[in-house]
Amino acid sequence: MTLNNLDKSKKYLLACSFGPDSMALFHLLKENNYNFACAIVNYHLREESDSEVSGLLEYGSESNVKVYVYDVKEKIQKNVEATCREIRYKFFKDLCEQFGFDAVLVAHHQDDLIETYLMQKERQNSPIFYGISPETMIYRIKVIRPLLDYKKADLVEYCDKNNIPYAIDKTNFDISIMRNKIRHNVVSKMLEKEREQILKEIKEANLKLENMFALIDNTKLCDVNYVLKLDFTSQCYVLNYLVKILDQSLSLSKKNVGQIIKILKSNKPNGQFVVFRGLYLFKEYDFFEFGVNKAEPQEFKYTLMCPGVLDTPFFYLNFKMDTSDRNVDFNDYPLTIRNIKKNDFIIINGYKAKAQRLLIDWKVPFRKRMIWPVILNKNDEVIYIPRYRKDFKLSDDLSFYVK
Repeated sequence: MTLNNLDKSKKYLLACSFGPDSMALFHLLKENNYNFACAIVNYHLREESDSEVSGLLEYGSESNVKVYVYDVKEKIQKNVEATCREIRYKFFKDLCEQFGFDAVLVAHHQDDLIETYLMQKERQNSPIFYGISPETMIYRIKVIRPLLDYKKADLVEYCDKNNIPYAIDKTNFDISIMRNKIRHNVVSKMLEKEREQILKEIKEANLKLENMFALIDNTKLCDVNYVLKLDFTSQCYVLNYLVKILDQSLSLSKKNVGQIIKILKSNKPNGQFVVFRGLYLFKEYDFFEFGVNKAEPQEFKYTLMCPGVLDTPFFYLNFKMDTSDRNVDFNDYPLTIRNIKKNDFIIINGYKAKAQRLLIDWKVPFRKRMIWPVILNKNDEVIYIPRYRKDFKLSDDLSFYVK
């Protein structure tokens, strides 16, 4: 067996479960003199988990390979699969940052690849890659899968032949889970010719995606008007691509994409929308973006007792300079600079104007409205609201600007 995409000058972290797949990869790395360590997470969801961790620690000690263990203390009761995935990849990320690992190795194999593809078809997903990618980024760490050319049976046979210890996870036989059902009822019963045909199908599907993306202007992926002009297949690809950048575990169905396109076409120019739990769409006039957290107002308040400088996360102010263009004079001090409030108003040419109305008229994106600053004089009267300019450019002579 040979390992794909690996470099002996790199330092790797092997994600290990003590199953035959990851244990075969452990042995292959050791036999081929790769620089690596192991990481395992004990979720305490199965009776066997403690003995599996002990087995890996023992084998690691015998092989002179460091094994890092994360012992989960909190009880996992909801969204078990997603929560476990988040826990382990955050653990891997911490280890990579702390000890300088170049990439995480995962022992996904050819059966996993085919199962994933069949699940994508079953769910009518619109992925950015069919099956499993040999390399990807998860939580900003590089993840490599060097065993995608090998069947599950090859890896079990390799372990047995080389007396490599491993354990079988009994939950893998629960066919009420879609992946297990496909694994045992479809993939395990495939003839060699059928397997070759579906691998060819996956390769051709990915080539089509690659050719399609080559025609897309990747500088305009968050431009509402550009995305609306694409055909539906391209829209599916682009939107999934943006979501995967945010979080590799997230995926949009065609129904989700249809929902998003409807929002982008709507007359509502500005706002945040729930795509599904854990994914938000932010539409801001001709721009849109995805996020995993709801946008919330950020409260801030600063006081300037006399002309001086304030450099904050929200704005920069240098009132040692001329402030006549900011409607501020010495008699206004002390000044208060805070985020805009719902009932704020300002007097313009003798007329009372609602501050929020001005932001709407200026087409300030709604997330910026939540942190837009206003300046109040010593009488708590709003005397200045910085104007929003979409084409704003920073220069050294500015006495005030929003970050």
